[in-house]
Parts: sequence; C-alpha cells; structure tokens
Amino acid sequence: MQVICKNHRCKQSFEITDGDLAALEMVSPIIAEKKYSISPPTLCPDCRQQRRLAWRNERFMYRRTCDFNRKEIISMYPPDSPFKVYEQEIWWSDKWNALDYGREFDFNRPFFDQFRELQLEVPRVALVNKQSENAHYTNHSGKNKNCYLSAVTFESEDIYYSDWVIDHCRDCVDCSYLNEGCELCYETYYAWGSYQAFFCDFIKRCQNVWFCYDCMNCKDCFLCWNLRNKQHCIENKQYSPEDYQRKIREIFPLSSAVLKKYREKYIQTKERIALHPAIYQLQSEGCSGDLLFFSKNCTECFDSIKMEDCRHCVDAIDIKDSLDVYHVGWAEMMYECHAITNAYNLLACHFTYDNKNAAYCDCTQNSHDLFGCAGINHGAFCILNKQYTQEEYKHLVPKIIEHMRKTREWGEFFPLSFSPFGYNQSRAQEYYPLTKEEALARTIRWSDYEPPAPKAARSIAAVRLPETIADVPDDVLNWAIKCEVSDKPFIIIKQELDFYRRTGLPLPKRHPNQRYLDRMEQRRPRKLWKRTCQKCQKEIETAYQPSRPEIVYCEQCYLTEVY
Repeated sequence: MQVICKNHRCKQSFEITDGDLAALEMVSPIIAEKKYSISPPTLCPDCRQQRRLAWRNERFMYRRTCDFNRKEIISMYPPDSPFKVYEQEIWWSDKWNALDYGREFDFNRPFFDQFRELQLEVPRVALVNKQSENAHYTNHSGKNKNCYLSAVTFESEDIYYSDWVIDHCRDCVDCSYLNEGCELCYETYYAWGSYQAFFCDFIKRCQNVWFCYDCMNCKDCFLCWNLRNKQHCIENKQYSPEDYQRKIREIFPLSSAVLKKYREKYIQTKERIALHPAIYQLQSEGCSGDLLFFSKNCTECFDSIKMEDCRHCVDAIDIKDSLDVYHVGWAEMMYECHAITNAYNLLACHFTYDNKNAAYCDCTQNSHDLFGCAGINHGAFCILNKQYTQEEYKHLVPKIIEHMRKTREWGEFFPLSFSPFGYNQSRAQEYYPLTKEEALARTIRWSDYEPPAPKAARSIAAVRLPETIADVPDDVLNWAIKCEVSDKPFIIIKQELDFYRRTGLPLPKRHPNQRYLDRMEQRRPRKLWKRTCQKCQKEIETAYQPSRPEIVYCEQCYLTEVY
C-alpha cells in the first residue's frame, strides 16, 4: 500500500509492502503468550533513518568533567550537554544504581514525555571503548591498542582518524571500512587484507598500491582501475619491473603539489574511465541494496555483512530477521534500533548491549524484559527503571502498549528532539544536512559548543607547510595548523608524524574532520535508482543516480569486462 510520510516537511509517498507487514508481525513482541502487533511505519524510510542517525555521535569528542567524581574525562557529550555523564569505569561499576531513578507510569500522560524526564536524569557513559589499551580517544570501539580519534574500530592497533576499521588492522590513518588485517593504509576506503594502500577504494589483497580503484590481488600499481592479478602497472599500462621503478622514481618523493595533482586525476579516473558495477554485493543472494557481503534475502540494505531476512538495515554485522536498524551486530528480531550488539527481540532501543525482550530502552546492558528504561545494567522486569515482579511486569506492559496505541507512540522510535546530541554532532547531519535554523524550527537540538583551540607554540597556515615530509622539522608537533578549507586549527601527533615519514607522505593540509568529510564526498548515497546499463542498455537498479558521470554496468557486463 502507498502511504504519505507524516513528516510535513517531507510528505513523500512511500510503499509499505506485504513483505514489510509480514516482517513487522514477525518481530512484534509476545508478552504473556499474546502478540502485540507493531503498527506500520508512519514515516518514509529516509525519515526513519534520519531519526535513528540523529542519535549517533561517533567522531566528536570533548574534554569535560565526570559528574560523579569531578574528574576531567574525554566524552562524546560536550560540557554544555543537558545530561549527567560518568566516566566509563564509574558508569559500568556498582557505585551507582539506575533503579534509584525509577518512577511509576502515569496513564494520564504520553509515554515519550515520561521517558524524556527519566532520560535527562539517568547518567550516561562518556565513551564506549571497552577492553582497549591507550585508546582513550576512540568511541563505539573495543579491543584496540594505541588508537586515536577513531570510531567503530575493533581488534586493531595504531589506527588514527579512521572509522569502521576491524579485524586486526594496523598502522592506518584516515581510512574507512578496512577489514581482514589491512596494514599501512592511508586515505583508503573499503579494503580487505591489503598492505601499503594509499588513496584507494574497493581493493582486496593488494600490496603497495597508490590511487587504485576496484583492484584485486594486485601489487606495485599506480593510478589503476578494474585490475585483477596484475603487477607493475601505471594507469592500467603494463611495465617491466625496471621500467615501473624508473617511472615511480620520477613521481616520488611526493610533494603536496604532486599529491594534489594525482588525487584530482584519480577522482576524474573514477568518474570518467573506471567501470562501476550497478551495486556492490559479494556472495549475497536475493538482496537489494549496496555494499552487501555474505547476505541473503535482504531488502534496501546497505554497508552490511552476514545478514539474513532483513529490511532497511545499515552498517550491520551478522543479524537476522530485523527491520530499520543502524549500527547493530550479532542480533536477531529487532525493529527501529540503533547501536545494538548481542541482542534478541528488541523494539525501539538505543545503545543496548547483551539485551533481550526489551522495548524503548536507552543505554541498558546485560538485561532482559525491560520497558522504557535507561542506564540499567544486569536488570530484569523493569518499567521506567522501577523494579517489578515478573507477574506485575507482564500485567502492566500490555496496558502501557495499549496506552501508546492511543497516543500513537507505539512502533515509533524516540523523537528526533530526544537525541542526546546536537543534530550537527550526529551522523544525521552527514546524510540529511540541516541548517541551524531548520533544526531549531523542528525543536531539534543544535550544539554551538566549540572546544578550545589546541595549545601550540606556533600557529601556521596550511599553505605555508613544507612541501615534502623530508623538510618537516620535529618541532611541527608544537604547531597549530590552520585547515586550508575550514581554517580550524589542528595538530600533528608524534605517531602520525612517524607514519608520514615512514610512508613518504607530505603533511595533511586539512583538519581531520575535513578529511573525513572529503572521504564522505566520494561515497555513494544509501539509496537505489533505476537507470540503464551503459553497455547493454538493460534497466538496472543501482546506487548511482542517473545524473552521475560514472560508467555503470549491469553485473553481467561488468564481470565480462573486468574478468
């Protein structure tokens, strides 16, 4: 059936299919042997996604005071946040009890109003970087060592200014979506098992490659595209080992000017020469979406691994039977959730680890059978952080659900205005940008907080930096460099300087956040369009808008050309 999005600023028509309704019925909670069907969505997929993304800040970190012990800490919440914030060691400890904030449910008021009051009182954890060593400036991460200003990084070492770097990667800077032990990579996006990859995209098992796109099992290549099992190539032209080295010596060592020239040429190559598959899927069956790996029967899903029977899911790992979730892993039976791991049967939950049978919960851990709770660890049968017996819980929750049906809250995720972050601090700003005026008009929080400038002995404009790394003095560690785009000052840390010297890269002229935004510019939107294959003219579904300049082929034509 066709439905009009209830967001009056959108009002787009969207389809709720029979498959959507069947999936919603499947994930609807069962309480005391009775199923409580989840209402069909009232917002279009984009507006639902925007609402979830507004609840995620993974890259912005601030110095502030722990509200428990007044200790200075690093936090994803700035000092002007309205929430109480505890450092990790305190938040996970038994030095406080979330049940102390419990309250009775009031059937004369909407559920969300009551939950908001609870949310504002219960302390929040400053960051999430569990089981890590010397990784204080990482978030939504775990089991790392020596990492800095990175997010969604797991089981990796010496990672800087990166996101989604997992599975034993090492010595990587300014990268996104690295897997399978990548090492010594820089400004690389989507790579598997690669070593010494610089300014590359979609590479697998490559070594010593620069400015390469969609290459596999390649070694010693420069500015190449769509290659398989090649070595000693420049712009897809084969060279002898001796001629290749001679050509490379003409390019290196890289100066800032030379690097800029090749970066621009690489972008032009991807846009005008390289072949692009309509969608990027690997060993996936019966799926619609882009950047899907080892998945089955998924609809409108993106950037995910090992999914089965899922719809409208993004950035997921190993999940089943779920709809409308973002950044989740190792879980089943979820709807409208964000930041979930090791979970089963969740509805409208945010940042819950190791939970089952929970609905409308925020920051609850190692718990089961919770409704409308915040900050609970190792709990069960609680409503608005108030403890009940199992019998009382199963008697009261159905009444609350019926109340939420009347107030039209049942089945909806938390409102945008409840997000613990300013909209401009969240991932939503990257995909659904708003101005401050637009956000405030919608009663969405906006943060005007600006952290103090880095302390430095000297301030220098990026344009005045040395052209090559060989000319950079050790004293650069005491400089505040003004970004050539935003004019925002940033510093170089010692580990970063060591990396540039080891790889021969010139110093960056842009702030780490600007470098991240530059990578985002090269990403495809998480949407699908209809267009025709530019080889056989067959109609295809693709992640490339028809107006984009890239050469896009259907799967069959792409494979024929590349292999």
